[in-house]
Amino acid sequence: MPGNLPLKTIVRDLMKCSFLQLCIIVAFSGITFSHNRLIGQGLLESKITLKMEDKSLKSVLLSIERNSEARFIYNPAEIRSSTKVTFQASDEPLAGALARLLKPLSIRYEVAGNQVMLFRNEASSSITGESPPDADRPDDNHSMLAPVKGKVTDEKGDGLPGVSVVVKGTSRGTTTNSAGQYELELGQGENTLIFSFVGYLSQEIPVGARSELNVALKIDTKALDEVVVVGYGEMKRADLTTAQTSVSAKDIARTTNTTLEQAIQGRAAGVYITQNSGQPGGGISVNIRGINSISGSNEPLYVVDGVQIQGQSVSFGAQSSSNPLAGLNPADIESVEVLQGPSATAIYGSRATNGVLLITTKRGKSGDSKIAYGYQFSLQTPPKPLKVMDLGQYAQMVGEYHKLAGGETPEEFLDPSLLGKGTDWQKELFKNAPMHKHQLSLSGGNDRTTYYLSGEYLRQDGVALGSGFNRYAFRLNLDNKPREWASIGANLSFNQTNDNLTTSQENVISNALQLTPQVPVRNIDGSWGGGDENNGANIFAPVNPIAIANLTTNKLVRRQLLGGLNIGVRIAKGLQFRTSFNTNLGFSNSSYYIPTYKIGWAQNVTASYTNGSGVNTYWNWNQLLEYNKQFGKHNINVMLSHESQESGWKNLGGGRTGFLTNDILDLAAGDALTASNSGGSGEWAMESYLGRLNYNFADRYIIMGTIRRDGSANFGADNKWGVFPSVSAAWRVSQEPFFDVPAISELKLRFETGVTGNQGSGGIYSPMGTGTTPTTTGFLPTKYANDGLKWEETKTNNFGINLALFQNRIQFEFDYYIKNTDNLLMEKPLPWYMGTNGVGAVGSPTVNIGALQNKGWGFTINTVNVNRGGFKWESNLNISSFKTKIKSFYSDAAFVDRTSWWLADWTQRSEVGKAPWLFRGYIEEGLFQSVEEIEASALPVDNNGVKLPINENNIWVGDVKFKDVNGDGIINEKDQTVIGNPWPKMFAGFTNTFSYKGFDLSILLTSTYGNDVYNFLGKLNTNASNINLSRNLLVHAMDYAKPVKKDDGTTGLANPGTDVARISNGPNGNFARHTDKWVEDGSFIRLKNISLTYNLPVSLVSRQKIIRGARVSVGAQNVATITGYSGFDPEVGAYVSRDASAANQAVGLDYGRYPLTPVYTFSLGLDF
Repeated sequence: MPGNLPLKTIVRDLMKCSFLQLCIIVAFSGITFSHNRLIGQGLLESKITLKMEDKSLKSVLLSIERNSEARFIYNPAEIRSSTKVTFQASDEPLAGALARLLKPLSIRYEVAGNQVMLFRNEASSSITGESPPDADRPDDNHSMLAPVKGKVTDEKGDGLPGVSVVVKGTSRGTTTNSAGQYELELGQGENTLIFSFVGYLSQEIPVGARSELNVALKIDTKALDEVVVVGYGEMKRADLTTAQTSVSAKDIARTTNTTLEQAIQGRAAGVYITQNSGQPGGGISVNIRGINSISGSNEPLYVVDGVQIQGQSVSFGAQSSSNPLAGLNPADIESVEVLQGPSATAIYGSRATNGVLLITTKRGKSGDSKIAYGYQFSLQTPPKPLKVMDLGQYAQMVGEYHKLAGGETPEEFLDPSLLGKGTDWQKELFKNAPMHKHQLSLSGGNDRTTYYLSGEYLRQDGVALGSGFNRYAFRLNLDNKPREWASIGANLSFNQTNDNLTTSQENVISNALQLTPQVPVRNIDGSWGGGDENNGANIFAPVNPIAIANLTTNKLVRRQLLGGLNIGVRIAKGLQFRTSFNTNLGFSNSSYYIPTYKIGWAQNVTASYTNGSGVNTYWNWNQLLEYNKQFGKHNINVMLSHESQESGWKNLGGGRTGFLTNDILDLAAGDALTASNSGGSGEWAMESYLGRLNYNFADRYIIMGTIRRDGSANFGADNKWGVFPSVSAAWRVSQEPFFDVPAISELKLRFETGVTGNQGSGGIYSPMGTGTTPTTTGFLPTKYANDGLKWEETKTNNFGINLALFQNRIQFEFDYYIKNTDNLLMEKPLPWYMGTNGVGAVGSPTVNIGALQNKGWGFTINTVNVNRGGFKWESNLNISSFKTKIKSFYSDAAFVDRTSWWLADWTQRSEVGKAPWLFRGYIEEGLFQSVEEIEASALPVDNNGVKLPINENNIWVGDVKFKDVNGDGIINEKDQTVIGNPWPKMFAGFTNTFSYKGFDLSILLTSTYGNDVYNFLGKLNTNASNINLSRNLLVHAMDYAKPVKKDDGTTGLANPGTDVARISNGPNGNFARHTDKWVEDGSFIRLKNISLTYNLPVSLVSRQKIIRGARVSVGAQNVATITGYSGFDPEVGAYVSRDASAANQAVGLDYGRYPLTPVYTFSLGLDF
């Protein structure tokens, strides 16, 4: 046929193609090859599940037809279909199932389309009962036949049906019946039988002179027991006594992501992940099992191939909120183990209070070298725009303002109907943005040496101008076994990331929402558009955000080198020694340049440039001795280890102004007389001794104990050492002899208790700094020292249960925990007479002054919903909840506030008896509807405590009515109370995967419930009085309260149903106070990720000799969100303001946050 080309022709033509053309040919080669071959290969790859005992071959074939698209054709004279067989297959490809069924019967098959043709194997007369054409010719191998029979059983002695019994060196054989019995004949020279069955180890057994041979097959434990990574070692999942969740490389590959944290969001119970920013490469908050510290970090410990990373790996100034794992290539990850239970985390002692993420990268495997290339193109689309006023609506509001407040309406605004829409700043700011990712890896090895080498290039433009992210990542993992008793391994990775931070650091998004649509992006002469410089109100208006995004330089370059070397030696049977040295080196460079410009009224006449560099160093050296011993039903594992680790950081910054040109970004080009500099450094060290004991009896009773002793340089001699023990136990009830419930595959009860710690960051020492007193200038301590400072400790109790039903088709896991943290590390305020205020003040000391409690639970269910006819549908649902309460501070009335002048004194407070960092403010009770209502209500007071008078210039109809919380008849700061909670009551992830032949579909939903978001942007953009400041507003602001005289002479509202206060410049505090009105429900359900992958059939790819496998994928991320939140995006993590460090992050605050946006992806993968 014209469509069937010779293989040589195909290969020759492929070699002439460019690489891109080759990719296209492979992706669409299905339309040029034989249709029947394609269908046939897909048919053989389809999976079947079937169990039949002592049935005819015909019945088995008919059952296979009902469970697949196969249609069998055979000659009844050649194939005896009445032969009794026992056959079992569980989610097995049809090709393998047919081989096991037909090979022992000496039947071969050929496939054409969906038709499977059966033929008698010419080498044997098989079971037809007919003599082959050459039956009369003597056959030395079969001239003398010896019968042999027997029974095949499992380890308990029960008969195994469907076991394949084949005569070695031939295709002759049979299968066992429902009782596990078999019978066949051996020819001359045939003396060995091969017994094989799914889930069991195959056995080759010589028959000898026996006529009866009984065999007991052993379970293939490698197939049934998954080995998972734990702290400082590995363990069978069935033996785990602690709460631990796994995320596989396959799960990660199914997501569209640029960082690892994005890939695990919604896939592990107890892990609450929020993206602090939708900016490319932006920071992400990872919280495992709630809040454990008030002043310290609540981020987990990351361990990448033994290298420990906590918090930001590199930091300098405002960029300290950057993602510590942004440089890690997700495609290099083999698995992520989330350690949550106290017995799992206590082995890491003082660094694991917030949980541990064990990240294992891919390693080479012995065999042929494998080259894999992947390309991903993503298109990021703008967010759904907020409803702000267009030019006509803006002009109408300006006119209404001047009618109420006086003054003349600008002539161009006298008739708003004549105006167009004006500048749509959201449309100008947000654009479709591409992302390109190239990934190349080489892996392979032999019995002695294996290797994995990879490289990645990622370029991601941001949907908002002034943002972007690039990454270059390289990895080399080597493993060598020079002797049977020795091994050596090395890990080395280097990455560089380039961040453009202008959008987030310059508040470009919030400014775009506030700038009037009257201002053009550019003027007719091509210069940047700006507000009228003759209008004094414009000094309160934002500067053209598109201009700022283009003119300002705010970049961060980070380089990271992660490496490790490990050596293992088998000293004696069961006794292993391992040592490893790991290091993490981070380097950063930040560049922040504000050029000279004139944009309408706004101008910057003096350019300024700040350049900073930072270096982070970390190393740890570990020596470990492990002993395994099994005697009878007892299994013991003992691990002893010593570890040293040290970390340090340095940063240096310099700045100048007075640049003569905007074209040279170099400090030397600035005015030397304006030079400034800053810098700092710090370090810590820790020495640790640790051990673990595992005891397992008969795979039923499992006990594990760990202990770690950490010595930290952050504490004085009396408190330098902290001891962190744990113990856990598991009872596998399903393994008990008395437990005989066929429906229950696994039932395990777990309990664990343990202690972890936190050394904080400041320690007992007080760094010296330059300071000025009324009499002199010199060095002063920055804070009071405290040599009595000791470890912050968290004690956790955890109860868990694992339940699997119906041969593991349904699996439940539930954990409930209580965590109590004592000796909270916090700064204690001191009275003014101790020198903590004024010139030359010394900061408050760090002390142990509090305790908090954290309770929660996590639930996971995994199900195989359908597994039939090659179609498989699996689901994973995980739901979690935590609740944190502060139990004590240094006094019951004490509290800690997070506040910010930049956010108009917006406050989050932590106080006894409540959750940490709750929103604090006033409660609104609507708007005043009449003067009578005002007279009967509590009113705001002035600075002298006197109530404001009731008139149009002070408190009037249409002003906000605040709740008198303390009932003293006035409204002042004492009426502030809790108005919201940023922490969710519950969060969940729901994954569904569908597999059919070569197709794989994955759908991930994520959700939170009960968390609040403070919509600071909504507060700013709904204040109708701000129209006088040349600021645009949300359309909702046009429904501001409109006081009118009623027929009876009293004052009321023309729109009594509105919730927007009237236009007023008085001291009523309508928008000056932070209130519950701006606290919105942040609950949401999001279609987080959907991906569809098609693996091209081997029959297509194998027609040429270059490419071994190919797959194409399409996907989408953040495509749909159900929420009641009125802002861009309800997923609001931590916000770092201009006057707050990364350790003082406001949680749940939306101030023009960079939103998460829909992303659509196409991917191509090739294996060579």
